[in-house]
Amino acid sequence: MSRILRIPAAALAACLLILSCASGSREARTMLTAADSLMGTDPQAALYSIMSIDSSAVLSMNNKDRALYILLRTQARYKCYLPVSGDTAISTAVEYYSRRGPASRHAIALSMRGAVNFERGDFVSALEDYKDAEKIVDEKDGGPVAAGLLHTRIAELYQLTFVNDSLTVERYRKALECFQRSDRDDRIMQARLSLARALLPVSPEESLSNTLAGAGLAMTLSDSGMILVARELEAAYYLITGQYSEAVRTGSAALSEANYSEARFGKSVSNILLAMSTAYARTGHPDSARATASRIPREALDEATWNFLYYDIALSEDDPESALGYLATAHRIGDSTLAAGYGMHLRGVEKRYENSRMSERYTSMQNRYFSTYIILLGTLCIIIIICSLIYVRNIRLKREVEKCTDIIRSLNEEKDTAGRITSTVHGKESTLISEEMLKVTDELMEAFYKYGRTKAIAEQVKAILQSHFPEEGTMAKVRRIVDATYPGFLSGLETAYPALKEKDIYLIALMACGFSTGTICALRRISESSLYVEKTRIARRIGEGGRLADFIQKALQDYRAS
Repeated sequence: MSRILRIPAAALAACLLILSCASGSREARTMLTAADSLMGTDPQAALYSIMSIDSSAVLSMNNKDRALYILLRTQARYKCYLPVSGDTAISTAVEYYSRRGPASRHAIALSMRGAVNFERGDFVSALEDYKDAEKIVDEKDGGPVAAGLLHTRIAELYQLTFVNDSLTVERYRKALECFQRSDRDDRIMQARLSLARALLPVSPEESLSNTLAGAGLAMTLSDSGMILVARELEAAYYLITGQYSEAVRTGSAALSEANYSEARFGKSVSNILLAMSTAYARTGHPDSARATASRIPREALDEATWNFLYYDIALSEDDPESALGYLATAHRIGDSTLAAGYGMHLRGVEKRYENSRMSERYTSMQNRYFSTYIILLGTLCIIIIICSLIYVRNIRLKREVEKCTDIIRSLNEEKDTAGRITSTVHGKESTLISEEMLKVTDELMEAFYKYGRTKAIAEQVKAILQSHFPEEGTMAKVRRIVDATYPGFLSGLETAYPALKEKDIYLIALMACGFSTGTICALRRISESSLYVEKTRIARRIGEGGRLADFIQKALQDYRAS
């Protein structure tokens, strides 16, 4: 009898277990459905729903539910600004949806895997995932928002890895167009501000226009975080365009009126402080610049940016030796970034996917020429790789070569200046210097035509300048010219303005001779921005509120009149 009774008891226990698992599966599926519906409007609620699913229920899920669970978990964490770099399971979702569909889920899964690879620093794999998603995303299925988000992520990738300003801007423009078709003001606002950031170095005025449009939408939506981002971009615009007082005013107002405690917008706060500190330095307020810089978390800025900031601060403190050290370090870091070769690799991925699309269309139209086309495509890829290598190399030389070209152009113009000096003063010293100016110009032009736009021209220019105008002797030469042309002019300035230093008098003498900005920079071995700082500082020392050039012109007129 007992044996007979034990059988139904065991069967009952099994039934209860099955019912419990079934109940857990139904509850998990309900939670997944809820998370899926909340993902677009309330990702935090979606994440809470997903995390509420019991781990045992996850283990008992079928392949379809498990793929959806993995996808939604990664998507929710990403939307909530939580780390996703450790999410290795996302590939399971990608593989499932690639086989079973739907295409919209497959595109989202690829996009999420791209985000995971991006966060890991595997930028090439990230772009490959984004491009794969771009090939299958269907606006009729996923909507223009899905397409816009893909364009945005690709643009962010290009921006971070310095691929190409025009490619970055193009992607952000496409994202904005997609979001405008969706009538989503929040997405349009973000796209406007992202486009504004990409346009800053290439088109500041267009950047400002998009910044103001994005700020208007942020105010309409009462999004304090995005208002702060807009103010950050506005301050950066004023800094780039030399409106330093406006940069400080805008930054100070933004930090005083906005709630910027959220981690999401900590980068904007740091960038505002960076703009303010740089503006203070360039207007001769080193103490304010250092105080503002001390408020920036060390990890908020990359090392190159830190060195550029302290370069400006050192210049404002009249410490050219430290300034040159910071500048050299910044350029060295920048060169190492280019040497990493991300740009080349990512452009190769972009080209590969473009060529893939061409291949698909061509194969569908003329399948019998498939083998021939593959050979041509391979040849094209080799050419693209070679061109990419050349392009990367040219980028590294561009700045230095451009500087050399400007020096040559500027010194060539100084032939007229030399003639004026000779006609004004007929002394032996001025004649010799004038002849030397003509000689160095000819030598520089000859070097330029011999070496062309190559790295060798840089060293050649330096050697020629040092030969004819060594740093230790040029100052005395120029002073003798001015003393011969305008006797007592410089000594009068030294008496009237005792705060002027020897190098200040040297700069005034160069400007009195009529040398152009480019030539002065070449003779002094300084940049135009450094020259501007020096002129501003000298004007302050003599109590002149306007331009130093206007002061010198008036002083010479007064001298001639007397």
